[in-house]
Amino acid sequence: MKLSDLGEFGLIDRLSRDLITRPAEVVQGIGDDAAVLHLEGPWWLLFTTDMLVEGVHFSLDYATPAQVGIKTVSVNVSDIAAMGGWPVHGVVSLGLPTRLSVEDVDELYQGIRRAAKEYGLNIVGGDTVLSPERLVINLALLGFVEKGRAVYRSGARVGDLLYVTGSLGKSAAGLYLCQHPDLTLDPGVAAFLRQVHLEPRARLTAGRILSCAGVTAMDDVSDGLAAELREICRASGVGCRVRAQDIPVDSRVKTVAALAGCDPLDWAFCGGEDFELVFTAPPGMARHVEEKLAAAGEDCRCIGEITPAEKGMVLELADGRLIPLEARGYDHFAS
Repeated sequence: MKLSDLGEFGLIDRLSRDLITRPAEVVQGIGDDAAVLHLEGPWWLLFTTDMLVEGVHFSLDYATPAQVGIKTVSVNVSDIAAMGGWPVHGVVSLGLPTRLSVEDVDELYQGIRRAAKEYGLNIVGGDTVLSPERLVINLALLGFVEKGRAVYRSGARVGDLLYVTGSLGKSAAGLYLCQHPDLTLDPGVAAFLRQVHLEPRARLTAGRILSCAGVTAMDDVSDGLAAELREICRASGVGCRVRAQDIPVDSRVKTVAALAGCDPLDWAFCGGEDFELVFTAPPGMARHVEEKLAAAGEDCRCIGEITPAEKGMVLELADGRLIPLEARGYDHFAS
């Protein structure tokens, strides 16, 4: 069997069987943004890891080593944010090709230090090995969340409202500009979108607020909104109805999409690496959640609602027509 026959998520399901030998110590294992582990005292321990591979997750043709370091930290912190927690300690492992200089590695760690300081994270160790061709960087990260306040993908219920923070598609637009540097565009707009892609920010404050507010399910938008909705629906045993006209897409993204001949909604649903938070909340909690986020300078938009599983995932177009919402997003092993 080829890996492409299974796909990334099928492979994860296959590999995750019978891995827990001490279940009493595990609150939540494989299947969410981070594992949740029992801990003495008032907190649970969160544990996550992400690996970035040159040529897959970043390119040194347009990203500086410092930006790779920033991205490495932010994508891991985003997983902690999606659980409603905060990061505390991390270890970094590097696979270094010989073509990199000592100065390149110094700059990589400048980015790691900058992001770690922003999120209040200690880097306490790691490993370094030779990589024959590509730079590989992995961060394993520990965090905390109050007992009982971890937010899972599996908590959505029929009737819940569906929200997303910020706006979507900016990272995909930034990636397009990195790959098409000769596109004629306002320099300020181009610089902003490239930076969003190259130096992502985790929505840590929003995640903490949403955890404390008691939202029912949450995920970070790393592989595209459609893919994250699939994960929430699958884990919760529900469907969803999303309103196309309510998907928040920045006007600058629409400008780049028009020049590229692309649909900005496609970038929003399938582009990935926005690292916004998609979450669900009961209707009676909606105003409270919106006010809590607004008070902290965080924004969100209601984009639909959770429906019974038999209705599937559907997209409501501006004219009222309903079409299936394809759960397309990034899959490492897709053919």
